[in-house]
Amino acid sequence: MNNVAYRYRLSIWLLINLVWVSHLHAQESDLLQGQVSLLSLDQELHARSQLGGLTVDRLGYIYVANFHDAVWKVSPKGEVKLLTDGLYGASGNAIDAKGNLYQANFFAHSIVKIDRFGNISNFLEQGLDGPVGLIFDVHKNLYVCNFNQNNILKISPEKHISIFAEGPHFNGPNGITIDKEGCLYVVNFNDNQIIKLSPEGEPSVFADVPGTDGNAHITFYNDRLFVTKIKSNQVFQLNKTGSVKLLAGTGQTGLTEGNALEVLFSAPNGIGVDTQTGDLYVNNVNGQWTSQQPSTIEISKIELQTLPRMLSHYLDQQDTEQAKKLFKTYLEDPFHAGEDVGPAIGSLGWQYMAKRNVTGALTLFHLLESAYPDRWQSFFFLGDVYKIIGQLDRAKSYYQQALKIQPQNQILVERLKALE
Repeated sequence: MNNVAYRYRLSIWLLINLVWVSHLHAQESDLLQGQVSLLSLDQELHARSQLGGLTVDRLGYIYVANFHDAVWKVSPKGEVKLLTDGLYGASGNAIDAKGNLYQANFFAHSIVKIDRFGNISNFLEQGLDGPVGLIFDVHKNLYVCNFNQNNILKISPEKHISIFAEGPHFNGPNGITIDKEGCLYVVNFNDNQIIKLSPEGEPSVFADVPGTDGNAHITFYNDRLFVTKIKSNQVFQLNKTGSVKLLAGTGQTGLTEGNALEVLFSAPNGIGVDTQTGDLYVNNVNGQWTSQQPSTIEISKIELQTLPRMLSHYLDQQDTEQAKKLFKTYLEDPFHAGEDVGPAIGSLGWQYMAKRNVTGALTLFHLLESAYPDRWQSFFFLGDVYKIIGQLDRAKSYYQQALKIQPQNQILVERLKALE
């Protein structure tokens, strides 16, 4: 083969491999970014270039307000039901443990309750001044962003009202959420700050979200906070330490679908999460925001690329090596520092066992073993899987390792006795 032909073939080979590697990087980039789609609604959600809050119940139903008179209930399939059009500044909302909707009325300085059958009653008509964001804690207390007074109110189950937090930290408190430890997070509409409140009500600046001044609403899921920026047309995510990372949106105005970092939002305001699927929902104005012209509300769905969802992408293709690389890359990312992925990965592993995908389950449990060598559960899961598939010596070895970590665990003792 002459040098010209060799160089030509080498160039073609390099080009093919470059395209192939670029394709792989594009696939992984798309996977990490997540996807955004627009919910197809069977009715229009009418507005006047304004947006209220959005929340999601445990069945996946979405509740959307328009900051005027209406609030709708929308199924995950886009089936729309008007709950009421008799409100006065329908702003933030929240769902209680029984599935009842609590809807704030900004201009009426009140909160109404709408039960699961659509019955509406006045919940609170005094002590409020421009209520917006609402959230319940595990003790059934309702916390309210009292926008005009720059404070946070606490309403007991007996409807006793008290000021939970106030002071210079608050600058148009608009959205509110709560984490698993009972700490509250409040976003200011008039600046970029997120204020964290201890369970006792002590405020501190948790983070400063970049972009055009003013945050809109906030929600909590899977040790993350998600914040909408109504003026910046973007959605941000924050980890437990307050590090901020762009989740979706270029910053330009529009309504598009596709990769999260490449899509357009239009004045995104309310935000809620379906805890069963891990999908975020955000409402947008289909029209000019603040123009007071007739417009409609569109709902964007953001498929969060959680670690279990990304691992499943590779394990379903039987690509265990890529799954292992992804797991390592994910944990080494500083943004995920301190994130406890153990419970989620353990649950996913048993889902694969239920599907009789032993390879997928073992891959996940071995990843847990490497990430959390001090946890007995990682070795216990491996012991159970190897016992199920008949590799009793390996099962015994993993049970013994688990017992070293937790010597008094009677389940492990019984497992070993059964093997002997």
